[in-house]
Order: sequence, then C-alpha cells, then structure tokens
Amino acid sequence: AAGILAGFKVLVVDDEPDVRLFIGDILRDNGASVFEAADGEEGIRMAREKRPDLMTLDLSMPGTDGGKVFEAVRNDPGLKDLKVCVITGRPELRRLVYERPVPPPEGYLDKPLEAEVLLRNAHKILELAKT
Repeated sequence: AAGILAGFKVLVVDDEPDVRLFIGDILRDNGASVFEAADGEEGIRMAREKRPDLMTLDLSMPGTDGGKVFEAVRNDPGLKDLKVCVITGRPELRRLVYERPVPPPEGYLDKPLEAEVLLRNAHKILELAKT
C-alpha cells in the first residue's frame, strides 16, 4: 500500500525504544521512510545526514534534551525546511521549545500517543510543507 505518507522521510527522535517502534510502525505502515535516533546528538547528526521532511522529537531525553535539539535544528541553515513535531509526556517541558528565540514547532503532541492523532498531525504538517 502506498499510504498517505508515501515519499516522505521522517526522523523519530526518542530515547525509549518502544516509543520509537510505535511511532515508526505507524509512519511506515502509511508509506513513510523512517529513520530513528535514540538521543539528541544522534538526532541532530541524522537530521543533517538523512535530510528528513519531518522530525518527531521527544523533549525529555538524557544528554542533549529535546529543547536543545530543536534549537540546533532551527539554527542550522541546511535544515531550515525541516518540520518538527514535538511529542512529550511532560507538558511542563513545553517551555523548552516555546521560549526559545526560534520559530515554534509545526506540531505538538502529548503522550500517551494515539496512532490516529499522530498520523493525522504528521500528514497535515507534511501536506502544508508541500504547498
């Protein structure tokens, strides 16, 4: 099946393997090419290497937290077109992203994630990116 995300590349950045698997499976089942990163440093590196269309980003990770990853991506001229959907189980961490001197993320989802919500948001962000 082609799927509504066919032709898009998505980078999933989360330190929890089961979350990466869950998100990755949903996106792959709908046609996306999926890459995974287990921490912030790897996420930034893979974003530069793989040039994804969308990055899903967990905020609370050991080492480089999602807020720092977000700012690094936003400040990288080579990644200016990368769309970011923040996914977090800790709403109080929103400020890590929204209080930075860079444009806000294209999407924001709370954990626990529902497959339907993830898919709808990813599709919306990517469709808007094309126009």
